[in-house]
Amino acid sequence: MALSDYLNIIISLTMFALLLMIYLLPVAIVAGLLLRFIRWSLVMIIRLACRIVSLVWRMICWLLLLGWRGLRSLWRRYRHRTAP
Repeated sequence: MALSDYLNIIISLTMFALLLMIYLLPVAIVAGLLLRFIRWSLVMIIRLACRIVSLVWRMICWLLLLGWRGLRSLWRRYRHRTAP
């Protein structure tokens, strides 16, 4: 093989690499953005779930406390009554 054949092979491989980079670079950028969006949405879903669980837990505790206070006040009001 002559030197020009080797140069043609090198140039062909270089052009192929350039075409591959030109076509794959947007694909890589879109894939990276898609992965970032998926990660962001998962983080937001987890944060929302934690916030909802916290709010529900606080509401349950508040209702239990409210019920306990209400029952206690009713018990205090009616425990001194005697049967007729």
